Amino acid sequence: MKHEKTDIERLFKRYYQPMYRVARSILYDCDECRDVVSDVFAHVLSEQIVLLPGTEEGYLVRAVRNRCLNIIAHKDIRERTAKLLLADAETVLSEQDNELLDRLMQMIENLEPPVRRQILRLRHLQGLPFQRIADELGVSRVTVYHHLSEAINSIKKQLNQAGQ
Repeated sequence: MKHEKTDIERLFKRYYQPMYRVARSILYDCDECRDVVSDVFAHVLSEQIVLLPGTEEGYLVRAVRNRCLNIIAHKDIRERTAKLLLADAETVLSEQDNELLDRLMQMIENLEPPVRRQILRLRHLQGLPFQRIADELGVSRVTVYHHLSEAINSIKKQLNQAGQ
């Protein structure tokens, strides 16, 4: 038991910061990032996972990355869309601000041409890669990038105008 405690302490001291930085780059929420890193350490300890020297950091960082991606995948579509589109806007979204979220969803519904709306949904609501979207819609990747960029810029512009 003493050996396990010493090992997990050593891993924690050595790899906590790199693991936290990876989580932070994905989730942007300090509390959620700390929880993810703690969960990974708890999993290693509870499952008695043996990490070989030289593979420790790779395993731990990959475990954090995977856990973060799982968290994102399970978040509500509306919340993910709002966070994405409001990231650069000067508007702060609170849990009670359903009116703003409804306006945001209406802006998405009103995007023209319809392919722009479809590309935004496929990329950010379904998480499809650019090439797959291009293949499914029969357009080039450049077209996907263009429409996605225009959709996001249009929504950000509308949000910033509404805030003035």
